[in-house]
Amino acid sequence: MIASQRDLDCEPLHLENHLEVLFVENGLRYARTARTENKAKPDFLFPGVSDYHNPAYDPSKLTMLGVKSTCKDRWRQVLAEADRIDHKHLLTLETSISTYQTDEMASKCLQLVLPHGLHQTYTPAQQTWLMDVATFTDLVRTRQTA
Repeated sequence: MIASQRDLDCEPLHLENHLEVLFVENGLRYARTARTENKAKPDFLFPGVSDYHNPAYDPSKLTMLGVKSTCKDRWRQVLAEADRIDHKHLLTLETSISTYQTDEMASKCLQLVLPHGLHQTYTPAQQTWLMDVATFTDLVRTRQTA
């Protein structure tokens, strides 16, 4: 039981490590677990912490990605990270999150990001709102080159 709990504790870090490789391969600038306000540490901050803390830097070019292998009710934690960023992103591997929860996420300006293969576990209405990892990466690249 202890080993399996340790595996569960490490799973989010494995996911973050895979994402970090993806971001490096795509030439994206980012900071991992950088401090924002009130000791908050979003999982990924694009393009970086110095830009985030620079009041002259255009906040529309900032992007934040929280990473949670499963959401449950913990997705709300992401809302308190990176106050300068109005529309936040959350990547998860959780399948079939309820429509009630995804509607609440959308109303709080939190965009759910999932690997494209998991989109099919959501309702057709939810699928139109979901973002896949490639689209997220393209969004960050566009903001960084604008």
